[in-house]
Amino acid sequence: MMTTLRARLRDDRGIVGGADVLLFGFVGVVFTSLVIMNVWFAVDTSLAVSAAAREGARTFVESEQGSASGDAQAAMANVMGQYGLDNPANMTNTVAVRDGAGFERCALVTSTAEYRINLLSVPLFGTFGSHTITAQHTEIIDPFRSGNFMGECG
Repeated sequence: MMTTLRARLRDDRGIVGGADVLLFGFVGVVFTSLVIMNVWFAVDTSLAVSAAAREGARTFVESEQGSASGDAQAAMANVMGQYGLDNPANMTNTVAVRDGAGFERCALVTSTAEYRINLLSVPLFGTFGSHTITAQHTEIIDPFRSGNFMGECG
């Protein structure tokens, strides 16, 4: 028996069979969006940690001897705070002079910044896994400070 086009368009047989695909497609899009957001958060955190390590080393080498470490820590915390990553429980910042040298011209200073992130954070389900993002930056203490106008290091 031949049906007309109008009768076929009004017929709703088969529509329920496609509704579950819509649900799974929606869940897939939401899950993919959450994964992309978490990956972007990791990239953004990596940029923040790198900037914090760089700023900590720069601040240390340009500061005065007594306040260099405190100034560097404050600068690193400030950079992380500007990125919105100011949770002290997840953050570790250190500044150290290499080879046991004191605060003297031409000494190498290494600044290390670390921040712990969750690998996957899904609303209503919680967080899964964690990873620590680490960055280091090395600078030399200003060779022109305290009367060394030749800038000789070595």
